[in-house]
Amino acid sequence: MSNTNSLTEHDHPSVLLPLLYESAGHLLSSAGALTGEQLRAASLLPGWTRAHVLVHLARGADSRVRLLTAARGGADLPQYPDESTREEEIRQGALRDADALRMDLETSLSGLLQAIGSHPDEAWDVPVRWLGGGRRPVRGVLWSLLRELEVHHVDLAASYTPADWPAAFTDRELRATVARLREDPAMPPVRISADGGTSDLSTSDRPGPLVRGAAAAILAWLTGRSDGAALTVDPPGALLPRVPAWRR
Repeated sequence: MSNTNSLTEHDHPSVLLPLLYESAGHLLSSAGALTGEQLRAASLLPGWTRAHVLVHLARGADSRVRLLTAARGGADLPQYPDESTREEEIRQGALRDADALRMDLETSLSGLLQAIGSHPDEAWDVPVRWLGGGRRPVRGVLWSLLRELEVHHVDLAASYTPADWPAAFTDRELRATVARLREDPAMPPVRISADGGTSDLSTSDRPGPLVRGAAAAILAWLTGRSDGAALTVDPPGALLPRVPAWRR
């Protein structure tokens, strides 16, 4: 997933770390309330149980620690060796019992948050090797982690919904998602009007239907976490366009 091109005051660890700690705390609370049987049940992600989601988040945290380590020491440590290794780690990790899954997630998130908090200010712009081979500044660890925590918390299907997303996350992530979709040839033109605060957005310079609703409901639809039933479309009777799949 793409990252912004500069470390702004809104991206600084002193601003994002409190959000990250809060988001991680909520996720760990939800995970801790799930029984072993519930962890084996389906998540909102096709083909994945809740256990798969938790392992994905744990391994994603570890991968970001590698990126921060690379940025501090100059080592060429990729986020993951390759996609197949990432998928196999998730598959194997999801087979463990509930206590092991929860401890793994808590340990990995704690380690990453500590690494973020101790990362030198001057090293946030160091380019590192993200999954897929692209080199981008390590500052992308910050917002990408918040995105992963918030969106995949919803994927647990454990009472946390898009309506629970923090407003600071929803507003910025809606803008970023629309900007990404503008570059996706599979995304049809759509105009977006979110209730309160967010300026009108569009996925294309071409005309398209106007979709209205709460910012969180629109973001949930654009990221495949909702069928958009809570949204309205203008002209009346028009159907919501099909949205390209959100990469997990």
